[in-house]
Amino acid sequence: MAQEFKQNFITRSLTGLGITLPVFFIIFLENEYVFIAFLSLITGLSIFEWFKNSNNKSFLADSIIISLFIILTALYSDKFFLFIIFFTSIFWCLFCLSLATKSYIKLSFISFENIYLRTLIPIGFFGSGVFLISQDSFLSFSNYYLMLIIIFNSAISDSSAYLVGSFFGKNSLLKEISPNKTLEGFLGGICGSAIFGFLLVYFFESNPLLILILVIGSIFAFTGDYFFSFLKRKNGIKDTGSMLPGHGGILDRMDSHFSATPAITLLIIILL
Repeated sequence: MAQEFKQNFITRSLTGLGITLPVFFIIFLENEYVFIAFLSLITGLSIFEWFKNSNNKSFLADSIIISLFIILTALYSDKFFLFIIFFTSIFWCLFCLSLATKSYIKLSFISFENIYLRTLIPIGFFGSGVFLISQDSFLSFSNYYLMLIIIFNSAISDSSAYLVGSFFGKNSLLKEISPNKTLEGFLGGICGSAIFGFLLVYFFESNPLLILILVIGSIFAFTGDYFFSFLKRKNGIKDTGSMLPGHGGILDRMDSHFSATPAITLLIIILL
């Protein structure tokens, strides 16, 4: 068990490092076109991977939805992105509520076959990132770095939950969806985000509300994690792909980011 954990953790860490280094470089450049190209790549790969896991392979419908998104973006830009951020955040709030009340089993529309979800969810992440970098700084540093903080927060929450749950997890949370996730892991993830937020506020003299925002973001990171676990369980698969060793596919790695990023972005707009 210990050897398996060690090997899995090393593999996940190396893959995570391989993902993180390019992200650091792209953020450091602070080039709008490079940043948007990177988000477009992640969004496109995510939609394609979702498409591969679906029995509803309606390429025409996907193309129409994506084309409509591009047209509305060109016409309305920030206003349309705000709508996307708000709409996807509401969706994640409702799914979070369904987890808390254990009513998610009734949500039959949540499946890999839903062509609207497979475009809306990745586009929500894309729209949040593009909206952030187009605005004046919300804090004492560039919004490019704020986007990096949002991404790091979900990763820190995920890693903290994995470590705490692996060593101390005893009480399962929603074991019918993901039997390996525990209450202890959930609390560990929240604590990880809280510590991360505190360090940012302390060292960069940021707004203390950032701690609250990142803690709430941690909860939404878990929501996205459970959402994709629910999808995979309904389809009887372990991973959505095999592109990322130790993580599975793009969707397996992006699950918490897809939910936390629009939610945190909305909170930043409202509170900061």
